[in-house]
Amino acid sequence: MKNNLFTEITGQHTAKLLLTEAIEQNKIAPAYLFSSQVEGVGKGKTALAIANAILPRESRSAKAGENNHLDILQIKPTHLENASQQKGIPAIRVEQVREVIEFLSTSAVKAKQKVVIIHEADMLNPTAANKLLKTLEEPKTGTFILISSYPQKLLPTIKSRCQIIPFQRLTDEEVISVLKDRQIEVTEKILAMSSGSPGQAIANITMLASISKEITSQLEVPPDDILNALSLSNSISSWNHETQLWLLTYLQHNWWQKLKSTQLLAKFTQARKQLLHHVTPRSVWDHLLLP
Repeated sequence: MKNNLFTEITGQHTAKLLLTEAIEQNKIAPAYLFSSQVEGVGKGKTALAIANAILPRESRSAKAGENNHLDILQIKPTHLENASQQKGIPAIRVEQVREVIEFLSTSAVKAKQKVVIIHEADMLNPTAANKLLKTLEEPKTGTFILISSYPQKLLPTIKSRCQIIPFQRLTDEEVISVLKDRQIEVTEKILAMSSGSPGQAIANITMLASISKEITSQLEVPPDDILNALSLSNSISSWNHETQLWLLTYLQHNWWQKLKSTQLLAKFTQARKQLLHHVTPRSVWDHLLLP
């Protein structure tokens, strides 16, 4: 195997070592679980790299992050449209597991076996999870790579059939290096709240850019004026739910760095719990922002 298999993967020395040894010794496991406690640390990119390494040299993709191979199937959570045409909760459904079974039932096109990559495997619904378990129990001419940042949500019986490959948070220097390669600049604030995840850092940068700079500048510290606090609360409570939750995290990191107030931390914990339980947003932000 070429030494440059993982040149595009930053960090993750343990994962690289385990996978390199498996390939060099020709001992690829029937199923892997690429597991981490944070998203955006390179699991998906590594999955494609290892998939391409398993397949014949002449049919490998040009880059680790690409997939143009007929013997690789990727499964991701999907939304199910309901009667009102609103997006439901994303999940991996039994129809998608049936697609996996059908994919594996035919011969590989250019390789001796096939590779199935299941992203966010913890989002398998119960029926799909049980069907996947039966599939994992049967001998197949294919390798499974399950990817999850919430491995505790997977069925223990599914995890027990996978070799677990641990992925770690990156150091700040590694995150900066990944973003620099993509010509993305990151501030200390964003870096601090990104949990060692380049993917999360990019998501945070995107989210911050979508929020009015006038509002974020007024929230550098907690408001000390009642009218200003009420005005900010009125504006923020009209935003979508995802943006409000993100702003809570942003403000918590920012204010903690400046004030180190445990009382404020308690207020943020309460505010997040209330938003998640659909308490009226205006009430939540009034309580958090009023001096």
